[in-house]
Amino acid sequence: MEAYINGKIYSERGCFYEAMLVEKDRIKKLGSTKEIMKETVHTNKTYDLKGKTVLPGFNDSHLHFLMTAEYLTMLPIVGVTSIEELIQRGKEYLENNRDENIPFLYTEGWNQNQFTDEKRMPDRVDLDKISLEIPIIMARVDRHVFSLNSAALKFAGITADTPSPEGGEIQKDAFGEPTGLLMERAIDIVRAKRPPQSKDHQKEMLVHTMQIANSQGLTSMHVCDCKDDEIYDTFSLYEELEKEEKLTLRFYQQIWFNDGKYLPKYIEKGWKTGQGTSYNRVGPIKLFADGALGGRTAAMRQDYADDSGNKGILTKSQETLDQEVKMAVDNGHQVIIHAIGDKGIETVLDAYDKALGENENTLRLGVNHVQITDLPLLERIRDRHYLAYTQPIFLEDDIPIIEDRVGKDLAGTSYAFGTMHRMGIRQSFSTDAPIAPFRPFDNLYCAVTRKRLNGTPIGGFLPDEAVDLYTAIDAYTLESAYASFEEEEKGRLKTGYLADFIVLDRDIFDISPEEMKETVVLQTFIGGKKVFEHENWKERVIE
Repeated sequence: MEAYINGKIYSERGCFYEAMLVEKDRIKKLGSTKEIMKETVHTNKTYDLKGKTVLPGFNDSHLHFLMTAEYLTMLPIVGVTSIEELIQRGKEYLENNRDENIPFLYTEGWNQNQFTDEKRMPDRVDLDKISLEIPIIMARVDRHVFSLNSAALKFAGITADTPSPEGGEIQKDAFGEPTGLLMERAIDIVRAKRPPQSKDHQKEMLVHTMQIANSQGLTSMHVCDCKDDEIYDTFSLYEELEKEEKLTLRFYQQIWFNDGKYLPKYIEKGWKTGQGTSYNRVGPIKLFADGALGGRTAAMRQDYADDSGNKGILTKSQETLDQEVKMAVDNGHQVIIHAIGDKGIETVLDAYDKALGENENTLRLGVNHVQITDLPLLERIRDRHYLAYTQPIFLEDDIPIIEDRVGKDLAGTSYAFGTMHRMGIRQSFSTDAPIAPFRPFDNLYCAVTRKRLNGTPIGGFLPDEAVDLYTAIDAYTLESAYASFEEEEKGRLKTGYLADFIVLDRDIFDISPEEMKETVVLQTFIGGKKVFEHENWKERVIE
């Protein structure tokens, strides 16, 4: 048993303790330093927190962790500010690695909304300037649009005669030739042909990325890595790492079905939501309804305000979505569905309502992103107790484009985190990494200020939709635990809960929002075991 004293330990709104006892992997008791010191005769060690603030470990409720691990090894193109810079980085990468016989260049992160030369998506003509021999695929930051060069089109077998798949688009020019841009389900053509990585390499990347996540204060994640025909191989990565005692995060696996044909086999195998261990559990079935706002593929009820005739893309018909949701619900599976546009969200709610009928939402079905909304949509979410998985950090990219994309009126009812909270909608925070880095304090900053990370706009975008810090922290801890049916196990620092906690370098409750972004995690504990310690933290043990 260990004692932690002289701290500011956040338990719940308005409730802090100075000290706590940890026995094995649980919190045994909280109280004043004086109260806990009376118990230290029974402890192995007593640690002085030196007045530091302690929070429950953060729990990111939706991200792609294996993709993030892979992303950290890629050619960096996030933040590229022009097509010319994108081309130059590609050229330099191939030049610097010319001795490694690169057969295929894949990377992610461009965002045409940040380009200063031409605000358009890079196409085949652009990427051909990097190489005509090596297949090059560069994914947009949201991974809903891929840019290919001519060699990559040939590699994927895409020609003028290749039809666009249902729920996707192979963009073609006036002469019927592929432009190199693939949208939504069309990107699966390329994904299926990407050279696989070895299991040992994937495990090494996961271990490295877990260390980074621990340093950011993350102790749990809902990860969307297990997909379609790769579900079992990917899940085994985490199983093997757990057996090797290398997991330093608790994982809740969102099982991703981009292609619904794999869903019946998964259900037949008998996998169930919640099975597994506290470190690696089967989570919900994950489906898609539409695309993304930045690439104008999120499904909208009306045309995009800046692209007449375009309502985005529904990645599957209402009938197909209804069938897949009903299959999952009838077999007792939790479901989470990606929906960003108001039409996309509407199709998800319709599918959920049909599948549940008059039954309560005991499976905790949820909508991921919930970005472009109006009040009636939010009322439907509230009335049926559907969960909302939101990403305040998306304001960083979307504040400059939201009104142009959907018009001022609809923008005024969107990204409605404050309204959802006041309505009583269960809302958990996430980053969707690698779409955005999994940095919790940046995410909290966007939630409480409604600003981009550079502090703009002054006063915040729709400031009434901000939430206070207590609500934001709870959305990142307790609400994420609720989304995985673990609200009685973690997400709070209370007696009997798992000892998953972090020690901060400053009192986050008593600083300006601007300073919040500079918060440093000094220590991270999972089940009472220290998995990270900052090099500048000098731990004091009281004998």
